[in-house]
Amino acid sequence: MKWKEAMFSAGMQLPTLDEINKKEVTIKEAMNYKFNDQDIEEIVKEKERFRKAPSNYAMKKTQLLKDKAMAEEAGEQERAKAIQDQLNELEERAEALDRQRTKNISAISYINQRNREWNIVESEKALVAESQSMKQQQMDPFTRRQCKPTMVSNSRDPAVQAAIIAQLNAKYGSTGNPDPTKDIATTQTKDKDGNTKSTSDLSEDLFKVHDFDVKIDLQVPSSESKSLAISSKAPPAKDGAPRRSLNLEDYKKRRGLI
Repeated sequence: MKWKEAMFSAGMQLPTLDEINKKEVTIKEAMNYKFNDQDIEEIVKEKERFRKAPSNYAMKKTQLLKDKAMAEEAGEQERAKAIQDQLNELEERAEALDRQRTKNISAISYINQRNREWNIVESEKALVAESQSMKQQQMDPFTRRQCKPTMVSNSRDPAVQAAIIAQLNAKYGSTGNPDPTKDIATTQTKDKDGNTKSTSDLSEDLFKVHDFDVKIDLQVPSSESKSLAISSKAPPAKDGAPRRSLNLEDYKKRRGLI
């Protein structure tokens, strides 16, 4: 066999049956072995020894700070100094990665900031131009004016009505009738009996407004009724006698074919 030839040529001794059986048992134990927490921690430590940069800088920094605090409490100054060196190296790596990551973002943020400042300047210019145009603008009768409505309530009260008139005079200028209560004249109306009634009395009772008679005389010309003669013709009566149908033999006999 090639394996034996290779072993003899290399000057190595062939394994015995006991060694083969021991290796077989060891392999089976390794295949069925269950790892505990201590084994997992040792595996993680071995991997961290050969890892150049940690996967999570925050967790690594927190762990180093805890180790440094424990070393200082135990009085191990050399170990605390070594941990501090690891922290400094970790900070330098994190800063280098951050600079590389934000190299393109800084340019974008600069462009955004420049656009914001330009928008603010342009909006201020537009506001100044609008205010100047409003000052120079003349009265346009076709443009709707911005005004606030005046709320009117309980206007039948003379005191409230006088206050409303005073407010309108102060806002839009004085009118020709400063005291509206003196110039209000009640119009007189006559009912069907000839009695005079004021419109104020009629407005109080809504049923009195419809209390009147209307006389309508219409001259309708007389019209002679003319009778129309309607002539109707009866349709001709149909012959209701039954007709006998001919079969093929009778038809041939009449034609002389048979």
